[in-house]
Amino acid sequence: MNCLCLVAFLAIVIAQSYSVLGVEAASSDGFVSRKGIQFILNGKPFYANGFNAYWLGYEATDPATRFKITYALQNATTNGLTIARTWGFRDGGYRALQITPGSYDELTFQTMVNRVNTFTKIAYKDEAAIMAWELMNEPQCKADPSGKTLTAWISEMAPYVKSLDSNHLLGTGLEGFYGDSSPERKTSLNPVAANVLGTDFIANHNIDAIDFASIHAYPDLWFPNLNETGRLDYLSYWIEGHMEDAESILKKPLILGEFGKPTETPGYTQAQRDAVFVVTFETIYESAAKGGPAAGALFWHLISDGMNNFKDGLAIVLSDKSSTNSIIGQQSRKLRLIGGGKGKLSRKIKN
Repeated sequence: MNCLCLVAFLAIVIAQSYSVLGVEAASSDGFVSRKGIQFILNGKPFYANGFNAYWLGYEATDPATRFKITYALQNATTNGLTIARTWGFRDGGYRALQITPGSYDELTFQTMVNRVNTFTKIAYKDEAAIMAWELMNEPQCKADPSGKTLTAWISEMAPYVKSLDSNHLLGTGLEGFYGDSSPERKTSLNPVAANVLGTDFIANHNIDAIDFASIHAYPDLWFPNLNETGRLDYLSYWIEGHMEDAESILKKPLILGEFGKPTETPGYTQAQRDAVFVVTFETIYESAAKGGPAAGALFWHLISDGMNNFKDGLAIVLSDKSSTNSIIGQQSRKLRLIGGGKGKLSRKIKN
């Protein structure tokens, strides 16, 4: 089976100073690894409070827009965020990696091809600032709703990626929808529309070369007719169900790779967005504090001032003095205390 999109999202540990918070910077020589249902960094549990920023590669291509990345990462550091999840692909359009099938933009693609950081001279496979790779962002196969085709693809691609890079963790990038291997979960947790997407949370992750489980959470988009209380209840149930299965069946850590609250939701208020973040963070923290499989959550998505063209109804600007941003910073501090005590801004997940 051919690999058409081998690397979709990259999990990169941000190696910046925590000077604003008055804590130490992350060690640059340690890779995040897995021990049972936990991530480990330098011998201690590692927890991720982070964000998505799919636009990093896009803005980095033009020297005139690179300052936006600096501002965004500075704001992330100030709020104690440890993970940036970004695209390692871009097909078609402006500043694309692959302009058309088989045709590549060398200016945009060169660092991916050479696999050596221009400034540090370190190959990506040896770069400790990278936490993990994901095979694809939200992989689906509607042609085979059973999930078997996608499982076969992951079973082939995951060992292949590991053969190229044995230093880094590897994930799937899945949204977390259940399949035929978990009929009860499929009935109780899946949105009806997800049953034809060809994914299977258990089977797709129950592969030796896959190091951690991935889910996303968008109850507003999946259940537009539910009221706000119903969506929050579902959000908690969705995360908790996957935590149970990650621990008891997969025996792997779980990352909530995307979540957020669309401002376009009818009747939207700031308090509603805060509630989504509180439910998400509390559920993650309760598991982490007990040594459970929940390793962290990454909101969708971070932008900085002046990036209005990237506003999609879910964007977070950390330089704003909002109640949501305070909740984000508080979660960072709580996870830091149970993950070694001296919080370290660390890494990236890429797909």
